[in-house]
Parts: sequence; structure tokens; C-alpha cells
Amino acid sequence: MIIRIMGLGQWSMEPDELLALNGIDETVERAVAAGDQTALSAALAELVAGVQKVGTPVPDDVIVESDLVLPDPEATVEEVQALLDSTKEFYGLIPDTHEGEDVRP
Repeated sequence: MIIRIMGLGQWSMEPDELLALNGIDETVERAVAAGDQTALSAALAELVAGVQKVGTPVPDDVIVESDLVLPDPEATVEEVQALLDSTKEFYGLIPDTHEGEDVRP
């Protein structure tokens, strides 16, 4: 699975590795719902750090389509709300299913 972080590049991750970040995704959603920019920025920074820690960077000279796009930590509440609105088939920014089955514990 290829994850693009806006403004930062792409990382390759296994779907199960990405699903491990669902708790942070829920924190992002709560911050957006509350309109809390400070909490949102902290949660997005944690989400980005999680992807970068576990994922493998895709070299800049490799062109590959992203499976998932995450906002950068500088994104505003309004920008993330628009992104959440555009991913209604997911649970937040990160899909909570794998091959059509719910994989959350």
C-alpha cells in the first residue's frame, strides 16, 4: 500500500501496519470535530511520524499512484474536515477494512 503525505512524499506500508495507526486517526477525527487546531496538529504529527517510522520511503524518482493520501501536520481543521468528508467509505483518514472485512479489534 502506498501512502502519500501531502508535501512530504510517499511511503510503502503493509495494510496491517497502517491499521495499527487507527487510534491516532480517531484522535484526528475528535480534534476536527472539536475544532481544536492544536490537538489536530499534534495528532497529525504523530500520524505522520508513525507512517515514517514503519513505512519504507518511496524514492522521489519512482512514480507510483498513491492508495491513500494523508494531510501534512500543518493542515488546518477545515482542510482535514474536507478530506474526511471525501473519504466517507473509510473510518476517518485510514480505512478500517482490509479486502472488504472489518479488521479493527
